[in-house]
Amino acid sequence: MKMPSLPRRRSSPPSGSRPRTGQRPPRRSSNPEARARVLRIAAYVSVVTVASVLLILWTISGPVFGISNVTVKGYTGDYRAEVQQSAELVAGTGSMVRLPSGDMRTALTRFPGVLDTDIERDWPWSITVRVTMGAPIAILSVKGGGRYLISPSGQVMGKAGARAGLPVITVASYPQSGVLTANGQRAALRFIGWLPPDIAGRLRDLHAVGGGLEAKLNNGLELRLGAATKLAEKAQALVAVLSQADPKALDAAAYLDLSNPSRPMLGSTIQRLVVPSTTDGTATDGTSTTGGTSGDGTSTDGTSTGGMVDTTGETGTTLNP
Repeated sequence: MKMPSLPRRRSSPPSGSRPRTGQRPPRRSSNPEARARVLRIAAYVSVVTVASVLLILWTISGPVFGISNVTVKGYTGDYRAEVQQSAELVAGTGSMVRLPSGDMRTALTRFPGVLDTDIERDWPWSITVRVTMGAPIAILSVKGGGRYLISPSGQVMGKAGARAGLPVITVASYPQSGVLTANGQRAALRFIGWLPPDIAGRLRDLHAVGGGLEAKLNNGLELRLGAATKLAEKAQALVAVLSQADPKALDAAAYLDLSNPSRPMLGSTIQRLVVPSTTDGTATDGTSTTGGTSGDGTSTDGTSTGGMVDTTGETGTTLNP
């Protein structure tokens, strides 16, 4: 009797061998000359690439596109020669292709009054540096001589000369750092900043005194600001008084007290005159002086009535701006 045949067992592929995919993997070349040729080509490509990069960098920053002429425009301060020299030094670090805009801005904004810079190309080897100056906010008047323009940050921008139309801050001495740093000086700047330009331009001799601020207006009116606090409110009160008060009252007044900005006071100085007496005991205006003078021609307080004596006092009117 014939035994049934068992199904054949498929043999598993050897361990580590890959299944057939229908394509034979390419054979690696065992020719050492071919491998060396491939390495030489790769090395050549690398050298050419590096050389090309270096050539590009040298072209950008080298003498081919180097900056040989620098013109500075727009600067109006007192350091023209120094600004020009700094601009030329910075230009030497760049090229016409790669302008040193950031370095130029950093170098020139260190000078008083310079806010920003911009560089324009003038091919083939020249550039123009345009400087943006900040507008001065006040004039710094130094006792003993010297008038200087001041930026909103308190930086000295240069000599003011005979320039007018700006508020005047008075200080005892020139700031050694070139910047107003004292508390009273900074408070004066803040007060000016709260005022509209037309009102601020009327301030004269704005200065710190005893922890507070005082000033005069261009018509001679004394301005008493008190402590260096509530400067915005005091600025608003000043604007309201100057725009709403009777012009005749302002002309007749001696001072405007804004130490309490909610109750500004317009005051005047009163002069009381001691009128000389006549021999019959009657003043020249017909008023009897017998009650105010003694027999020897002196007043009861010992002051001679033979001449006119001025004594002063103050009276004030509270305003409602």
